Amino acid sequence: MVLDHGARMPDRGTYMSDEQSNGLIDCMFAGLPRQCGAFLVAGETNVLIDSGPSVTVDNVLKGMEARGVGPEDLDYILLTHFHLDHAGGASVLLEKCPNARIVVDGRSAKYLADPARLISSAAKSLGEIAPHYGTMLPVPDERIVPIADGFQMDLGSGRTITAYHTPGHSGGHYAFLALPDRHLFCGDSLGHYVEERDYVYPATPAPEFDLDKSIASARCLLELEPELLLFPHFGTSRDAAAVVEQFERQVRRSVELAEGIAPGERTAEKLGALLFEDVPGLTDAEAPVIRRILDVNAAGVLHYLGQRDAETR
Repeated sequence: MVLDHGARMPDRGTYMSDEQSNGLIDCMFAGLPRQCGAFLVAGETNVLIDSGPSVTVDNVLKGMEARGVGPEDLDYILLTHFHLDHAGGASVLLEKCPNARIVVDGRSAKYLADPARLISSAAKSLGEIAPHYGTMLPVPDERIVPIADGFQMDLGSGRTITAYHTPGHSGGHYAFLALPDRHLFCGDSLGHYVEERDYVYPATPAPEFDLDKSIASARCLLELEPELLLFPHFGTSRDAAAVVEQFERQVRRSVELAEGIAPGERTAEKLGALLFEDVPGLTDAEAPVIRRILDVNAAGVLHYLGQRDAETR
């Protein structure tokens, strides 16, 4: 499927530089810098890749305006997956961006129209940090573009974005490869990237984290030969091979740490504490938020092990 938006010229008469056109907008998640972002790809067609949570939409709009894209200029919001820190803001942005439509995994599209189940599930799993993730508003069907693997969007001037299904973090996860630059917007398929430390830690939430699928998706992304990896959590890397190798090592370690805890003593808090010990360079402000996020990741690993063990009995 190819979506051709046409050859509408940008209102301001000039194209942005490559750096600006893949500009990472800091959502200021939990009031902290460099934790969660959205990417603006600007030109003949203006696209936002991920939106951040609903509670940080004003920061995204300010970032768009700073790059010369007003709310009425936004054409599409591409969602790598349907978690609140990536998709929650999209529902609010639609109210402010009258010409925008949301592009999302076909299976997830129905939850955009009725997100109550997602909101309830997220509140239970996130606990005390749930307010930082906000909520999601229902989206009208006519403003949703459901996609499948191989979906392609024509951005004009020889530029395209292609969607690649990358399950493992979630079943409906997609990464987006922008050509001709070979910039890969990887969502959470390669985990969180601490750019300043060149450190990767996997995102493994319940109920859909799967070890084998995560590793297979990461290897598939490497086969795309990306020139630049773009992480909404948070930054960029030009060494795709090293990132994928580190991700695979770390996601295996998450499971191995869980397996090393006696079955009767496995709790998300205990595993989360072990994962937290590995994360370098956290500030006093970041530490409690990341600690809770790692508890959520730990719960996902334990859920995965429970399902795996049940299937092998």
